[in-house]
Amino acid sequence: MVPSTEDALAAERAKAGFSVDAMHEFIVDSDMRTKVSKVEAVMGKEPETFSLRNVYFMSRQEKMEHALKIGLRLIELLKEGQVTSDEISIADMVLDINGPFGLHRAMFIPTLQNQATAEQQELFLKPSLNYEILGCYAQTEIGHGSNVQGLETTCTYVPETDEFEVHSPSVRACKWWIGSLGVTATHAMVMAQLIVGGRHHGPCPVVVPIRSTVDHQPLPGVTVGDLGPKFGFNTMDNGFLLLNRVRVPRINLLQRYISVSPEGKVSRPANVDPKVAYGTMVYVRTQIVRNMSQVLAKATTIAVRYAAVRRQFKDQKSALESPVLDYSMVQYRLIPLVAQNYAMFATSQAFLLHYQQSMLELDRGNFAPLKELHATACGLKRWTSDVAIAGIDTCRHVCGGHGFSQFSGLNEFYGNAYPNIIWEGDNYVLSQQTARYLISQVRALRAGKPVAENQTTTYLKRHMPGGQLQALAQRSVDELINNADAQLDLLAFRAASMVSTLVDNMDAGQSWNQSLVAIQRLCDAHSDFIVASYFRQHLSTLAHSSPLLPHLNKLATLLFLYTLEQHSSDLFRLPNAFTPKMVAEVERSLAKIIEEVRFQAVPLVDAFGISDFRLNSALGRSDGKVYDNYLKWAMEDPLNTESGEVVRKQWFDQYYKPVLHSRL
Repeated sequence: MVPSTEDALAAERAKAGFSVDAMHEFIVDSDMRTKVSKVEAVMGKEPETFSLRNVYFMSRQEKMEHALKIGLRLIELLKEGQVTSDEISIADMVLDINGPFGLHRAMFIPTLQNQATAEQQELFLKPSLNYEILGCYAQTEIGHGSNVQGLETTCTYVPETDEFEVHSPSVRACKWWIGSLGVTATHAMVMAQLIVGGRHHGPCPVVVPIRSTVDHQPLPGVTVGDLGPKFGFNTMDNGFLLLNRVRVPRINLLQRYISVSPEGKVSRPANVDPKVAYGTMVYVRTQIVRNMSQVLAKATTIAVRYAAVRRQFKDQKSALESPVLDYSMVQYRLIPLVAQNYAMFATSQAFLLHYQQSMLELDRGNFAPLKELHATACGLKRWTSDVAIAGIDTCRHVCGGHGFSQFSGLNEFYGNAYPNIIWEGDNYVLSQQTARYLISQVRALRAGKPVAENQTTTYLKRHMPGGQLQALAQRSVDELINNADAQLDLLAFRAASMVSTLVDNMDAGQSWNQSLVAIQRLCDAHSDFIVASYFRQHLSTLAHSSPLLPHLNKLATLLFLYTLEQHSSDLFRLPNAFTPKMVAEVERSLAKIIEEVRFQAVPLVDAFGISDFRLNSALGRSDGKVYDNYLKWAMEDPLNTESGEVVRKQWFDQYYKPVLHSRL
């Protein structure tokens, strides 16, 4: 007798070699656990507002209205004291709705908090927190995205009236892709080139009212609208904005880090790093790193559970078809994703702490950590979003034909998650930011100049004393598997070797453009080390006797081997570090450890704690009742219900009947 899908999932859970609850508490930070639990409980009391069941049948306009209904209720709950502003952001993540109020919270308010003076915070932040004005962050232009320095929108000081004139001088300067702008925002945080007395001072944020708070009509000089349907993220009103010499008071230019006097004198606080204006972007990238762990967890949970209960084909030794998860090719595609997912959770916690510590230093007037923080943020944003977005697609593919259904929970979800590899810096462009920092540190070491003490310079100085690469003692694959420090050392050496070679080539005349492919690989290598290092740091907080540790160490080693296997060509370039025979040993060891982890796969994804409400998937249900619910959801399609009877009759009379009753 073929086991039911629910019995099959229960059997997988019975194999757990650890406490799923204990693993959940360790790998998901307590703040996230508490907030997710609270917002799901609050939303669970109002299913008529927060239900996701019908979202797969909605048009874009219906989805936007559904998102507005949810957003309004969350703001009401905020004002009633039932949720906090942070918890609303968690609710957005849980719902995967990305409503029109999202950018007000995610970017407009943080920019005011980080870059406005006390007077400006009273003027703009206070009403923003009370939702008396609704904001967005207008940086990207139709002609400029990642190149912030190339933005064409201008903000010119007019001393005669003590105002700034904000202007879009060409179509290229039209603000584009701006979330919460299309229909929602009353104010825009416009990034524009500051011009005072004919002199350019670079891009700076200025608050520009764009719609009336009374009747919501566009203000004079403002052309604004929605961009229309997109590949995903269709509950968000991404918009465009053209400004025709719009005047705003001088106080609207955020002046915590740059100020313009009534006489037109521009000044900055002493020792301010010009990159401080990117503080909001760095903050958003920390949130992307954190969110990507949750995004991938949803996908891996669905795919692993479904692969564990889906049966296809049988071998000669069994009368039953085999679970798809037993096939090595499926394991090879899924199990490393689970390991990467665990590494992401650890990294998100460590990097958030790194960001918070750096912000405290900025508040003290110490801007030294900013460059390394920015480089790390760029690399981790790229690494986590690349892995997560590719991972969702892999999970869809692993689910076979059923992965193509919206009811898998992976398709609209994929479209909503996809922008993470593009917004807040296209990943290929961001890699250059990370590489620039690494190159600058190597050149400083070679010139005998002092460099800041941080996780990046520590490994560079270890492997490049005086800026010159030193050979790494060769270790066997077995030694590497059994020694976490040796694993990190090899990953650090790989990155150090790549940046050393890149600097040599550039010093010999290789242009930046000719270096771009090597720069991508360097950024990946550096981020592979940072992620592995953060993962091991997080594991070091466990007691040596913890029953979780053997499983987590195995995942960390699996990730290490998978990194080597995926980038084996890099290994052959390492001086005296690797041989072809060792690469083959890596492949064999990786296959072995993947097979071992397979038996813990379901408990490992259960530990992510993604509820059925969040999954919104017929395939990844926690009770394993896949096929019954899959059929039930299909039958709920409006075309299959009584409400669809009129439509079906109309189609028959108008289209099918003429075909069926006509003669050739």
